[in-house]
Amino acid sequence: MRLLLVEDDITFAKIVVRALEKVPGCEVVWSQGRNDALAALDQAYFELVLLDRAIPSAKDVLDAAVDHGWAVFEAIRTQYPGTCVWFLTGAEDADFATQVLNNCSRGGDVHGTGTPEPMYRVFWKKKMPECIAQVQAFATQRATLDGIAIQFDGTRPLHAMEKQVIRLFGRRHAGAVAQVTALSGGLSDSRVLKVILRHADQRFITSAVAKVSSLPAIDDEGSRYRHDVVRLTTGGFPTLSQTISVGAGDRGGLFYGMVGQTVVSLFDRIVDNHPSVPSIPQLIRAIEDPWYQGRGSENVQVARIRRLIIPDTDLPAIAAELGAIDINQVDAVQIQAAACCQHGDMHCANVMFDDRGQPMLIDFGDVGQSFACVDPVTLELSTIFHLQAQRLPRSWPTEALLANWADLDAYVADCPYADFIRACRQWALAVAASPKEMYAVGYGYGLRQLKYGDTNKAFARELIRACIAQLSN
Repeated sequence: MRLLLVEDDITFAKIVVRALEKVPGCEVVWSQGRNDALAALDQAYFELVLLDRAIPSAKDVLDAAVDHGWAVFEAIRTQYPGTCVWFLTGAEDADFATQVLNNCSRGGDVHGTGTPEPMYRVFWKKKMPECIAQVQAFATQRATLDGIAIQFDGTRPLHAMEKQVIRLFGRRHAGAVAQVTALSGGLSDSRVLKVILRHADQRFITSAVAKVSSLPAIDDEGSRYRHDVVRLTTGGFPTLSQTISVGAGDRGGLFYGMVGQTVVSLFDRIVDNHPSVPSIPQLIRAIEDPWYQGRGSENVQVARIRRLIIPDTDLPAIAAELGAIDINQVDAVQIQAAACCQHGDMHCANVMFDDRGQPMLIDFGDVGQSFACVDPVTLELSTIFHLQAQRLPRSWPTEALLANWADLDAYVADCPYADFIRACRQWALAVAASPKEMYAVGYGYGLRQLKYGDTNKAFARELIRACIAQLSN
């Protein structure tokens, strides 16, 4: 357990450190002032902060004030709201303890025990042994968490706070081993992970798909789940079984329950040439049917659809990649489009299958009001542009075929999963208010691909040109 001690009195700091050195597994980092403490918080993950109130702004600066200690506290509350803070102060002020309790109260299942605990506490320096005893109890709980082994299969290693989220989930289920596989993630600070919990003897406990991200992102997705996702067809999305919002610094997690030990993505099924692949777009459309029931048609500029996919502020960064492509005229074109709720990130890695074998949607951070064919177009094009598309046969498509994106028969020539592409296109055309809505979405999707360093820019430009040609007719 890593603990940050913020204390300007060197003599007292030595006493506290000596006491903490006797706590097994407790690593103490000492800061003397506000600036040092804030820098330390930015450099490492701390599970507990012991904070003096009256500290200087910086080491060796004679301006000690309670405002500096409070500034550190507020920074932790804002930037690392899952981190516990215990004041250790010499100013015995009952009003201060009441202020922390009444105005800044925060608590939760900090250790994964199922028992909520306060995250912010106040101890008086003259009763330091009481504080040390509580630190020892805290460290014992963290040692139990650290004992949960994580076996990770992924290219980008998990950092300490992400591991803590997984361990908190594991402890809630009495797990000893968490087998973790990266399902998607890498373009942001969010991760989608497959988690299988086991006992120490490898007996299976449970499986889940986890979204691990910043706490604001976790709160946002939880809200989208409660407001929009639960309206989907039953069975088309996993149940949100656990939420981790305290105990892991600035990270949190949403854990969606899956059935059995086999959890695979639509990419896996396409790679394996699973016989169900051509029928999956129609099944997903049926899952989203409650969203489509409320769609309505309206006359909109292409730019309005494009901005939902790539905002104006991102356009300067892709100007060089566009070359001679002029988007100003096509942005101004008026078309008929149908608006409704959409997943917003419907790539093949966000369609999962567990032991029941039915498709389920995951990763709901972009769910919200959009245009009706965003999901089918995104699903189709993810087989070309998503990072995991590299696992698919690379003989298809070519630049010449992308130039024929509007001519479906020509486009899917020699495609090893042509029926899947046709099914995505049929879905898009069936729910769109007009074919031009589909081309506007494809146009925006192609522009967005120009932002990324790991996508085929030539493919993206051919897609953009093909869509502009249809929108300009």
